[in-house]
Amino acid sequence: MEKQEYTITLYTENSIGLIGRISTIFSRRKANIESLNTSPSEVEGIHRFTIVITEAEDVLRKLCRQLEK
Repeated sequence: MEKQEYTITLYTENSIGLIGRISTIFSRRKANIESLNTSPSEVEGIHRFTIVITEAEDVLRKLCRQLEK
């Protein structure tokens, strides 16, 4: 499959080690994070993680399933 650029946006409570857990999911799939941005969301206590990757669609789907857990 051909690789494309995708943007993944996660909304989650900010907790210690969260970025480490997210990066572990990507490294297990050998997917490189092109860009990672974190910011508070409009909801108090919830943060937005915006991740840009260049990957095949099937890898993207697997990553998203892992991130939902």
